[in-house]
Amino acid sequence: MTPVLEVDRDQALAFRLAGHNLHRRTDPLTAVAACGIQEPPPGWWRVGLHARAEGDVDSGEVLMVNAMRGAPYVVPKADAPVFTAALVPDDDEALKGLVGSQTAKEVTEAGHTVREAVDLVVHAAREGLAGGPLGRDAFHQAMRARLPGTLLPWCRGCQSHHVRPGLWRALGPLGVTTMPEKATYALAKEPEMALPEARAELVRRFLRCFGPATHTQLASWAQTAPTHARELFGAIDDELEPVKAGGRKAFVLSEDVAALEDPPAAEGVRLLGGFDPYVSQPDRDALAPDKGLRKRMFPAVGRPGVVLCAGELRGLWKGRKKGDRLDVDVEWLGEAVDVADEAAAIAPLRGCETARIVG
Repeated sequence: MTPVLEVDRDQALAFRLAGHNLHRRTDPLTAVAACGIQEPPPGWWRVGLHARAEGDVDSGEVLMVNAMRGAPYVVPKADAPVFTAALVPDDDEALKGLVGSQTAKEVTEAGHTVREAVDLVVHAAREGLAGGPLGRDAFHQAMRARLPGTLLPWCRGCQSHHVRPGLWRALGPLGVTTMPEKATYALAKEPEMALPEARAELVRRFLRCFGPATHTQLASWAQTAPTHARELFGAIDDELEPVKAGGRKAFVLSEDVAALEDPPAAEGVRLLGGFDPYVSQPDRDALAPDKGLRKRMFPAVGRPGVVLCAGELRGLWKGRKKGDRLDVDVEWLGEAVDVADEAAAIAPLRGCETARIVG
């Protein structure tokens, strides 16, 4: 029997860095295709792209859609089902995982099954968007005109009745909507990729970016039911290799075992946003073993970005606009590194002309 490969934290993180193309820059579409790049806060996906690629991506090759955890992601158009349809479970009970436990609880208390609520919202969205894209307010008005009051609770923040976020955000994975512009919704085109292939590819890309990992970590990262994630892993069982990471059993793709055992060295400095896919990996303990550091990295509001140097976590940063200048305030985690060039490159992506390091 072949012994199970055991890897340490440094190996796992180096492998993940390469999966995210953060070890060295690649072409823009390859960077986006790895596992998508989250958009919010607005405009930050371009900061994530800069960290991974040289140049900008062709806008005709990508789209924005509510994807993992309901968040807007920029993904390749050709691969959209990997990050949308593949997340959707087949059975009604597991559908609760897609919309979120709180939303599932609320619609059940309102007298609907989750499947019924989803079907009503899907029908309303298709009707409301039949005439073309709608801005956020017009979209929600179209939904209000077509849904029963039981699915339109009062929102204190908006001071209006509107469909629960867990339901309208699920419209992306359900293949109903895309976001052609900021806060604008349009009907999605019929996918060309077959669902079984999309589901298999979701697991492959997840493991290339976040492996070694388990199906429960996939469920957490994607916000889908653990039972569905287990089925997704099972569908490509012949492609998986068990390893031990941190003393625990996890999986990588068999074809990636050599890369995990001897991952490529990372180079250069990167400034990543706080919601960057690499920062938001499902096991935060690996990225930041210290509990106090994790608390500073992942506060309830005001999440900082991170500074990487040769792949190592070297600092936390926040950017503040001062007129046409971006002030980059860094909390160093040890010896400081030169981030001036990266800050200057990010400044125009954040609507500024220059950058100044203030930490």
